[in-house]
Order: sequence, then C-alpha cells, then structure tokens
Amino acid sequence: MQRYIEDEPMKQTIEVEPQPRIDTLVRLAAGGEARRTEYVGTVWFDGKPQISGLTLRRPANAPRGIRVPNFETSFFLPDSLPYRRAQLGAATLTVSMTLSASGETGAIVDCSAAFADDPSGNPVTWIQVHLRASLGWPAGVGYRIVALTPPDAAP
Repeated sequence: MQRYIEDEPMKQTIEVEPQPRIDTLVRLAAGGEARRTEYVGTVWFDGKPQISGLTLRRPANAPRGIRVPNFETSFFLPDSLPYRRAQLGAATLTVSMTLSASGETGAIVDCSAAFADDPSGNPVTWIQVHLRASLGWPAGVGYRIVALTPPDAAP
C-alpha cells in the first residue's frame, strides 16, 4: 500500500508492506482474557528499491530531487483493526522497529504507536505509527506492533 505524506519542503512517499496479522485470545497473568493482535511488516520511504544487475535503482514513482536523511513522519497501519475507543480501557501497544535497509548509515531515533481516531470522522480508532529517523536510501524499516486490548474492543 502506498501513501503520500506532505512534508516540508518535499513530498515523501511511504509504502507499507504488512505481513499476515496474528490475532489471538490470551489469558492474563492477573486473571481475565485479552485480545493480542500482532502487526508485522516493512515500511519503505521514497520507494522500494528495484534490483537491476549489481545495483539498486529508485522506482519510477519515487520523488525527484535531493532527499534529506533526517525526517519525522506518521502513518496508519493498513491492516489495523477498527477499534472502539470507548471499549479500549487499559489497552497497551508495544512497538519495535529495525532497519531493513538504510544505504550506508541510518538510525531510528524515536518510534511509537498510538490509537488514533479515524481522520474521516468515523467513530472508530486505528493504530498510527510515529517515526523519527535519519535514513539514507534505500530507506526501509521493519516494524512489529503488539496490541493488547479487551476482547470486545474490535469486531
């Protein structure tokens, strides 16, 4: 799935490639049950590289011009369940990210995930990821987000 984000001063593309979502019912150590949903995938910034012989090429739809390595961005998980905010209670999100590719140097400075209301005004909540990093090109980040929610927080 490809998303376009308007950053100052350039346009940045974000391509999210989710893996199959794992959704299970778990028993909590303190008692009771919770829904454990695991989201895993890769995010490509400014295009997924194409292999051409011994080199990597930028895809045709990648933004043109100088790419600044330091950036801050947010995106919604394309396979996020539609959560009901009123039923989230003490839900938790854990996030881990790793560099999938980053040219010669790169670092993830900060990452987090949060339940965010639907921007269109629908009465549901989605998982939104926030990332601050310095990445060369190709710029890819692998993510793993685990949502622990009440069983009835999502359909």
